[in-house]
Amino acid sequence: MAVAAYMDGVNVTEKVVEGSVTHELNGRATSTVKMPIDVAVGDYYSALYIDPGAGERFWGRVEHIDDQGDEDTGYTVYTAVDPGAILEYRPARDADGDFSKPNFMIDFPTGPQMIEEILSNSITYEDTLGFSLGTFETGGVDLSGLPTDWPMSIAEIIGLLTQTGEVDVVMSYTSTGATLSAYNGRYGSDLSGSVQFLYAMGASSNCRGCRRTIDGSELVNKLWVYGGPRVQTAADPAGDQHWKYNVTRDDPALALLPGFGAVDAAIDVSRAAYLERMLIRIFDRTSEAEGVAAHDLDRVLWLRESGLRVNPKTQVHLTPDRGTQPSFGVGDLIHVQAGSSFRGGFSGTQRVYSYTYRWDEDGVVELGEPVGQSGVPAVKTSADQEAFA
Repeated sequence: MAVAAYMDGVNVTEKVVEGSVTHELNGRATSTVKMPIDVAVGDYYSALYIDPGAGERFWGRVEHIDDQGDEDTGYTVYTAVDPGAILEYRPARDADGDFSKPNFMIDFPTGPQMIEEILSNSITYEDTLGFSLGTFETGGVDLSGLPTDWPMSIAEIIGLLTQTGEVDVVMSYTSTGATLSAYNGRYGSDLSGSVQFLYAMGASSNCRGCRRTIDGSELVNKLWVYGGPRVQTAADPAGDQHWKYNVTRDDPALALLPGFGAVDAAIDVSRAAYLERMLIRIFDRTSEAEGVAAHDLDRVLWLRESGLRVNPKTQVHLTPDRGTQPSFGVGDLIHVQAGSSFRGGFSGTQRVYSYTYRWDEDGVVELGEPVGQSGVPAVKTSADQEAFA
C-alpha cells in the first residue's frame, strides 16, 4: 500500500517525510504529518485527508502546529483531529432547545436514537457540525433514565452511552469529510481466524514487541445499586437512607437477562480468589416516573459492570514486525498469543481498541508508533468480554 496525503485538497504526499494515523474505538481519530518547513502547506484548521490505499482513511482539521528548527534544517508538524472534536462544545438539547433538563433520554430510549436526536438538535440551534450524519441503528437496549447531571455536552452523553457497552459510535471518512454513525454495541467483525499477532512464538512470531498489563484497581465483585427518588419515612423524614429500589445479585429479574449465569458464577470465583470487593452506586432521580423507567436500565448496567469488573482487566499492547500492514479496524476481534517464555504466555480473542499506521517519505504504510511518540505501541487490545453479554 502507498499512502496519499492532501491538505485543503492539495496533494502534499511528496512533501511529507513521515506521518501517522491513530484510530480509536469510540474516540477521536488523529493524524500527524511532518514536512520540511520551507515547503510546508497548511494552517490552523486546515483540512487534512489521508488515504492509505487500503484500510481506514482519515479526514480531520488541523488543531495543533509545531514549527521546529535548528542550525541545519526545520520542520513543521501538523496534528489533525477528526471533526467529532466539536461535540465537546455542543450542549445536548431537546427539540425545543432545552439543555438544562432535557427529556431526550426518555423520548428516545435507545442509544443510537438519542445520539441522532441531539446531533440534529445541535444543527438546529448551533450550526453545522462539520460532519454528516450516517447510520443510527434501531432496536437495542432501553437506556432511558441513564444517570445524568445536566447540562451535559454531546461528547459527555456519547461517553456515558458507550461506557454501557451497548453503544458504539464510529466515524468514517472520505476525501471531502466525515460521517458519524451509531450502533447497538459490538461494532466490528470477528477476524480472529484470519488476523493473528504472535509474540515469542519462534519462527511463527510476527511481533517485535509485546506488553501485557493486568490491573485489578477497578475489580468489584459485589455491586449494589440504589435507585431514586428518595423515599421519606417517619424514621427517615429526609429520605437519606431509603430509596425507591435497589439492584443486587439476588434480584430475581436479573436471572432473566442473557449472560447473568456466567456473571453469577464468575462472582463466586472472584470472591474466593480476591475476597469480597464492594461498590455502592446511588442513581438519584427526581420523580417516581423517572425512577420506574430507569429500574430495568439499572439492572442492565449492573450486569454489564459486574461482568466487566469481576476480574482484573487485561490489556495487550503490541508492536508488530516492521512492514506489517493494517488488515483490521477498531472494534474488530483478532487473535493474540504470546509464548510461554513471556511469563507463562497467553492466547485468546481480543478486541481492537486503537491502532496506528504510519509511513515515511517512501509512502509505504505499516503498523507502528505515532509520529513523535517513540515507544507507543501500534495496537492496543483488551480481553473480549462478549461471554458476559
